[in-house]
Amino acid sequence: MSESMSDEERNAHFRKLADRFIDTANRQTEDTDPGVISSSFLYAASRFCAFVVANKAGDSERYDTLKTEALEYYTNEFSKMLSENLDNYGAVFEENDTQSH
Repeated sequence: MSESMSDEERNAHFRKLADRFIDTANRQTEDTDPGVISSSFLYAASRFCAFVVANKAGDSERYDTLKTEALEYYTNEFSKMLSENLDNYGAVFEENDTQSH
């Protein structure tokens, strides 16, 4: 992403990338259990995140420091994102519940 992008442009680009990954995962549901897809998606994300950390480190001492920071960062970010998305789906259930009564 370009440094000259506005926050709005960066956010739109971020969402577009996420949507591409989600679309790929959704297409796999034609012949694969969603639980398996979810697990492989998590594995792929963790592999790529580990690559990013290793690529950024440059040496083993820096890698050890970044590894600790990355574990905390990615764990916290995933927890926040999952919580937000679960809340979004929960709102859909609540809407459906009120509409059916």
